[in-house]
Amino acid sequence: MTDSLPLLLRTARGESVERPPVWMMRQAGRYMKVYRDLRDKHPSFRERSENPDLSYEISMQPFRAFQPDGVILFSDILTPLPGMGIDFDIVESKGPIIQNPIRNINQLSELKDLEPQESMAFVGEVLQRLRVSVGN
Repeated sequence: MTDSLPLLLRTARGESVERPPVWMMRQAGRYMKVYRDLRDKHPSFRERSENPDLSYEISMQPFRAFQPDGVILFSDILTPLPGMGIDFDIVESKGPIIQNPIRNINQLSELKDLEPQESMAFVGEVLQRLRVSVGN
C-alpha cells in the first residue's frame, strides 16, 4: 500500500484504507449561499464553467467549507461540444439546449476533430490550479 497517495486514489485502486473517502458531488452547490451569490452575478452556466477563475472558485467552495477528500471540477459533460462545432447553452430550469442538433449523417461528417488544448484549455488550467490548492 502506498500511504503517500491520497485516500480517494488508494480507494479507487481497490486498496484497503483506514476509512471511506468523502467528496461532494453537488448540483452546482445550490444549497450554498456563496454559490447562489456568484450565480446571481454570473447567470450563464457556460460562463461559470468556462471561465477558469469562476470554475475554480465554484470547485473550491465545498472544499473550503467541508475539507472533503476530493474536489469535483465545476464543469459539464457537454463542455467538449463547442470544440467539435456544436453550440449549446444550459438554460436555468430547462437544462441543455443544443442549437443545431445532429439529425443526419451529413451533419455528423461536418463535426470538427476535438482539439482540447485549443477549445477547452480552461479545463486543464482549472485542474492545475485545483491541484496546487488542494495538494495531493
